[in-house]
Amino acid sequence: MSVSIDSVQCGSCKQTLDESSSLLPKDRLPCPACGSMIRIHNVQMKDTITLRTKLGLKHKRPGFNKPIYEEVGGDDLHRKTGLWSRLLRVIDRQNNRYKEEITNAETGEVLRSVDEPLSDHRDRGSAKKRLPPE
Repeated sequence: MSVSIDSVQCGSCKQTLDESSSLLPKDRLPCPACGSMIRIHNVQMKDTITLRTKLGLKHKRPGFNKPIYEEVGGDDLHRKTGLWSRLLRVIDRQNNRYKEEITNAETGEVLRSVDEPLSDHRDRGSAKKRLPPE
């Protein structure tokens, strides 16, 4: 956040004064218009807020343990690099499809693009094979 003092005004007549905002009260000169020693310091603060969204849906059906269709889309933070990307992931169990596209949020560069049968999608994410500890 950045803070700056925009101007100094007389506290009585509101005339803009050519006076430093850091001037001590004992060093001030009276307002040339009304003679008041009261001051108003107009302060301006600026900050930036970035909003990020990520939505997901699941289509469940009685008799099936897992959802027959899942979709996730939106902003995603890569934990290892700390970089934001855009994610679109579809898991369609009924039609045996797995689709995922990850793009760099700033440049639009496609970082990962997968479209394959779900039955071929193995050893990724939490299903990745781990090396035994040494």
